[in-house]
Amino acid sequence: MAKQQSPWFDAAGWGFWGIVFGMLVGPCVFLAWKIKRTQTAWVLPIGVGLLLAALGAGFVSWAVNGVVQYRRKKQRLVERKRAKKRK
Repeated sequence: MAKQQSPWFDAAGWGFWGIVFGMLVGPCVFLAWKIKRTQTAWVLPIGVGLLLAALGAGFVSWAVNGVVQYRRKKQRLVERKRAKKRK
């Protein structure tokens, strides 16, 4: 009987992106706040920080999805080889 795979580890989705985004918002806004000029409006570093956090979270999600999909592909190949040997 085939083993049931949990869909939990199938892909890193929007929930994972949201968690990583939440973790990156503080440091990115702080970094943007530190490099701003004194005449800059307070909204601009916050917006830049949010943009950097969103891009960073997207990159991390992309990398994690790549690893998860690579491991899943390798697992399917191993299962296919086992099935061929049994025949």
